[in-house]
Formats: sequence, C-alpha cells, structure tokens
Amino acid sequence: DEVFMSAQEAVGAHRDTQGFMLKKKNMWEKDNPVYCPKNCGRCYKGIWRKYNLQKHLKFECGVEPQFKCLACSKSFSLKANLKMHMLVVHKIILGPYYNTTS
Repeated sequence: DEVFMSAQEAVGAHRDTQGFMLKKKNMWEKDNPVYCPKNCGRCYKGIWRKYNLQKHLKFECGVEPQFKCLACSKSFSLKANLKMHMLVVHKIILGPYYNTTS
C-alpha cells in the first residue's frame, strides 16, 4: 500500500512540474515576439508565431495578392480571406476546390 501511495504522489508531483514548465514556456513565447525580417513592421507572438511569420512571408510581404473576388475584383493575399469576403459581402459560399487564383 505504501509503495503504491508513494508512486501516486510521484506521478502527481511530475504532472505539477510539467504544468509549471508549460506555463513558463508559454510565457516565454509571448514575451519573445518574432518580427518580419523584411522590416515591414509585422510582429507575431504566441505559440504559432513562427508558422504565422512563414505564412506572412510566403503570401503577404512584398507579394502581390493572388486571390481575386469574382464578383467585385477585390484582391486578397490569403484564400481564407477571399472566402470570408465572398460569404459576408456577396453571400456566396465557395467550395474547398474552387479555383480563385487570378
């Protein structure tokens, strides 16, 4: 019984330590923003900051918008933004495989 109880306490202590480390890591990620290397002024924080910066560099920073609204010809850098525009402004739902590149 005592061996089982000490094992259970060890599991709880380990779990508490992991929680502390995760909180500390999340705080570090929020306090260390990533800036665009092209000096456009964009800054990304949080756990997805590197992914968002890569997306920004690939589709937005210094790149012409490649998605065009078929109804009003407005251009967008991200397909998701075009799809939301079509839904909200024009009440049109685009399917996942709809070709929207200009």
